[in-house]
Amino acid sequence: MRSWTFAKFMREILKSKPADLDWIQSQGLLAVKLAQIFALRSDLISVDKCRQLQQLYQHAASIPSEAVFENLEARAPSGFFDAFEEIDKVPLAAASVGQVHRATLKSGEEVVIKVIKAENEKAFRRDVKRMRRWLRIFLIFMPKLRRVGNPVALLNHVADYTTRELDLRNEIAGANELMQIQHDVIDTFAMDKLRFPKYYPELSNEHVLVSEFIRGDSLEDGIDSGTLPWSKLLDLFRIHGAYLFGIGTFHGDLHPGNCIIDHEGNFVFIDNGAICHAPQ
Repeated sequence: MRSWTFAKFMREILKSKPADLDWIQSQGLLAVKLAQIFALRSDLISVDKCRQLQQLYQHAASIPSEAVFENLEARAPSGFFDAFEEIDKVPLAAASVGQVHRATLKSGEEVVIKVIKAENEKAFRRDVKRMRRWLRIFLIFMPKLRRVGNPVALLNHVADYTTRELDLRNEIAGANELMQIQHDVIDTFAMDKLRFPKYYPELSNEHVLVSEFIRGDSLEDGIDSGTLPWSKLLDLFRIHGAYLFGIGTFHGDLHPGNCIIDHEGNFVFIDNGAICHAPQ
């Protein structure tokens, strides 16, 4: 991201009128990730602007189905298509890093296929490198900004967890880490209402991830419809709080779109690629 592009980006974020979400998405993955951070900062921008920016969590621009299948043919594991009875051409959801398509295995199991948008990684690394360079120059002339925060450290944090998200093998590893913690502390913390999707590592790699299709509603759906009771939210706070404050290892991107309540009333954490660790 170039300096003048960042200036326009900040105008979109800070202006009183709604932001141009299409323009933000057209600027690439780094712009979307930064906008998602602002979506959680009602102390900096209005609540209405936060709610608008939160659309970028689950309603990102999708790529044409032809490009998705070309991507799968080029980057999926060998023999990938032989395992499937059907793959939906229309995406179930699109996010900043990739998009998700429903599918059915020949075994009859319903799954979702997550595909990394092929252009994301190279452009993201380039934009981070550019932004890091001009931010350091900017701080030379505006040293007082360091008293408010460290923009370079924030950029490095965004770059780190986004790079991990771009390698879909980290989702399986992250879920396994959280499941192991859940097993180890189940007698100390109430975590019986938490589960994770079933993954298919033999059909997955860095660019493609196959996992169980979860039937249920996301927290976002429950909040928007007003059907999610406070008692259920408190259960989630206890679970996430146990990871965050009790263990110090936690899901680093648990926004309302990344937690599904299945038909049995369990919380299902998805997008487990960004695992964070609290300082000692």
